[in-house]
Order: sequence, then structure tokens, then C-alpha cells
Amino acid sequence: MAVIKTPKPGEFCWADLGTTDVAAARKFYQGLFGWKVNDLPVGDGDFRYSLLRVQGRDVGAIYPMSAEQRKMKAPPFWLPYVAVKNVKRTVRKAQAAGGKICMEPMKIMEHGRMAILQDPPGASFGLWQAGKHPGSRLRNTPGAVCWHDLSTTKTGAAGKFYATTFGWKAQTMGVDGNAYHLFQLAKQGVGGMWPVPMKKLPPCWLTYWQVADCAKTVAKARRLGGRVLMGATTVPGYCRFAVLRDPQAAAFGILEPL
Repeated sequence: MAVIKTPKPGEFCWADLGTTDVAAARKFYQGLFGWKVNDLPVGDGDFRYSLLRVQGRDVGAIYPMSAEQRKMKAPPFWLPYVAVKNVKRTVRKAQAAGGKICMEPMKIMEHGRMAILQDPPGASFGLWQAGKHPGSRLRNTPGAVCWHDLSTTKTGAAGKFYATTFGWKAQTMGVDGNAYHLFQLAKQGVGGMWPVPMKKLPPCWLTYWQVADCAKTVAKARRLGGRVLMGATTVPGYCRFAVLRDPQAAAFGILEPL
């Protein structure tokens, strides 16, 4: 287990789920990962941002999708956030690299500042400039985020965009006979990119949650009403992983380190 105090700029630092049924999503994920939930009131209305906790530390959140999102029939989704020193400057850099603004920079009370962007091929992600809330407080433990992979139709364009925006360098690796693009920041892996996108998903970032046993977690997800997009797959010497959908259709990954 590793306790995170302050994520480094350019690293993924948080993930939250926008869903059409918060109660049902909470029940599914609590059954799957054993998360504890702490509701955080936001603003003057009834909006609740449900913080997900492992061993008393925040690892992610769930929130209800907006009326506008529902009207547009946007599917439920997990959104990963990258830590930055300055949201506004990063947004300008992303725009210059061909990115699209989905949500303008905004302050979230004393917790921090955020924005939501879309890379040129169409995958969405968030930016987080920490205030009192730095992001996820755990890694390398079951129930916490452990990795992110980009599924995209245009790996070249995506690689150039993230290199310009965050300084990531893409290194092509051979994994079990297949190519895999590893994003590195200061020679440390921060995420990856598949050479062939998943046909059942639009361009997106997949957030992986660490588990103790991939196959058992896949079986449990099925019992809880989830769907399997990619069954338990072994990458020799690295991990076992699977890609799932929750009952509301949000895609996510699970990963068992070897």
C-alpha cells in the first residue's frame, strides 16, 4: 500500500463516475470493491458528491449526471483527472494542441480547480489543480486506482497531443507479442495506449481498479449485474486484467498485479 500526499503534475490523480442512478451504482461498487461512502454536499442545492473510501482514505467519487447530460443521452462514464499546477494554462496548451474544452476551468469551493477536455480523437479527461483536496490518497492496494489506458482510433494524433499538453513520452513495448504504447513522465509510467481500440467502446480513457483476484472479481461483477467486455486476460510478468461495465453501462477496468 502507498499513501499519496501530493500527486505530481502530469500524473493521474483522481477518477469520478457520473451516473444516471447513484444508489444503484453505489450498491454495485460497494459490493464489488467494499468501498465506504461519504456524501459531500456541493453548492446550495441537493447535489451530493459521494466520496469513495478505502481504509478511511479517498480513492474516487460518484455523482448524479446533470439534466443536460441526460437530455443529450450521454452514457454514464468514469472520468480520470490529471494533476496540473495551473488549470487555465494547461487548457490553453491543450487547445493549441487541438484539444476541445468540454467544461471551462472552474473553482470547486476550497477543494481545487478543474476543467474537462477532450483530446483530438475524442477521449475525455479532467484536469485538477489541487486546493485542500489533492485527489486520491491511496495506490497499490485493492480498491484503489492503479492504472489508466487510452483506447483510441488514432494513436499517433493522441500521442502528440499528450506529449504537448503534459510532456508525456510514448514508448512502444512488446507485450506478449503485441505492441503497447507506454506513456512516461520523467521515465516513470503514468498510463498506456492500446494499439487497437476496443470495438465496443468509443475513444476513452479506461480507469483500472486494483483487485486481489481478477477472475473472482469478474465473477462477482456478473453476479452483481455487471457485464464483461473483456474477460480476465494475463500479461505475463505484469498483471491480469479485465474490462467491465457496471449495470448503468459505465466501463472500467480491474487489474491484479503479478
